[in-house]
Amino acid sequence: MLEVILNALVLICIISSYFVLSGFSAGMASGGFGGGYYPFEGQELQQVRQLDQEFSLLRSPLLYGGLTVSLLMGTLTFAILAKGSKHLLQLSDRWLMIETTFSLLASLGYVAAVGVFLHFALQINGTDVCRRREILYARNGLTWMNCELAGTDGGAAAFAIILVILYATSAVLAIRAYREKKAILQ
Repeated sequence: MLEVILNALVLICIISSYFVLSGFSAGMASGGFGGGYYPFEGQELQQVRQLDQEFSLLRSPLLYGGLTVSLLMGTLTFAILAKGSKHLLQLSDRWLMIETTFSLLASLGYVAAVGVFLHFALQINGTDVCRRREILYARNGLTWMNCELAGTDGGAAAFAIILVILYATSAVLAIRAYREKKAILQ
């Protein structure tokens, strides 16, 4: 269950990261940030909107990739959990090997996913669009919008690393259950 919950937390962090980093102009359609406070006017407002849109487009593959991975892994993990929630002697040897293989592949898959996610997040944060956007926001006292790795991105990566450890542990426990079942049957 912890793996399912952590997949949900990864999903939440990825979604919140996208919306937080969409910028000030993304919130204007719903009244804006700060209850109607608009620090940008005229030409500067147009620049902010354009840069926010460009940056959001750059980050959209991270959103959709992260959504796909976390939803798929959470769903598969929940299915494995539901199917394997029987007494040890009722589980087939084949099922225990499937569970072991899934857990190993999930662990390795999340290692790769975290690496790819962080690589592209840092690459996007190093673009000229991000730097121009950071300067424009900082000029108006909004220093929270910068080109450093966002806390929500770090949160998603941290939860994913915990998932790597838990999936590896699940693989070990599935192998142990397989051996235990063999010993009981002998």
